[in-house]
Amino acid sequence: MPEDEHPDFSASEQEEKLCYFTLPMALNYQRNSYKLRESALKSWKDSTTRDIFDVQNIAKMSEEELREKLLKHKVALQPNKHIQKPNKHIQTWKTISHTIAEHW
Repeated sequence: MPEDEHPDFSASEQEEKLCYFTLPMALNYQRNSYKLRESALKSWKDSTTRDIFDVQNIAKMSEEELREKLLKHKVALQPNKHIQKPNKHIQTWKTISHTIAEHW
């Protein structure tokens, strides 16, 4: 199962653990769960993208920076090029992170 392959979280990483298992699932609509979990794990292991699981950091992050990090390992998917609308995956991730950070 994809959720069985995950980082070994330390006791001090409980917030990141919650975010690791929760935030990607907000983007799981009509997606391959295995590929999404694989992308999340790659992002966790990559020191340049690991902070996408830190809601305090995401709240301060620009949308462009978040977009680059979520697209790097395909946690978020690029919208169709011919459709000129904001990427819903980026907005969803940012909104949920901001809400958690605000009420944590």
